[in-house]
Amino acid sequence: MDTFESLMFQYLDRFKLLFFPEQWDNFILNCSKNEIFILLLLYRKGEVNMSEIAEYINTPLNTATGIVTRMEKRNIILRTRSMTDKRVVTVTMTNSGTELMNQMLKEIIYYGQTVMEELTAQETKLLFQIIDKVIGVLHRENEKESLQNQTSTKPKRITIE
Repeated sequence: MDTFESLMFQYLDRFKLLFFPEQWDNFILNCSKNEIFILLLLYRKGEVNMSEIAEYINTPLNTATGIVTRMEKRNIILRTRSMTDKRVVTVTMTNSGTELMNQMLKEIIYYGQTVMEELTAQETKLLFQIIDKVIGVLHRENEKESLQNQTSTKPKRITIE
């Protein structure tokens, strides 16, 4: 019987074609996970402030600012200060960023539809049930880990005699 580790590597070897530059526009491979999440947030909302970005990608504001700065240098997004409150910085996608997102989503939708066409209705339902279950398990594990980190960082009381 195969161990989980050997099964994992077998599937990773089969999935590697998904990560070849020829398969995707190089733009996707040149983006970090956080950059992709920021682009998805901007695509859906149009305009957000820096605090919303930091909260969405679950990073401190200074980390989010560094990520946004790199994206701005690549002309994917644009930062502007609010006219009413100069402390508020809003972020939007540039035309170039919107075009890149449209290309990326077009490719993802194409491949998703191609896969879905090969599945029966029952297989599609089962696939999404499995995905939901995996996400649920990972979410619970993440919550457990967060709780453990919170309890381990509490200061210990020392009795001084």
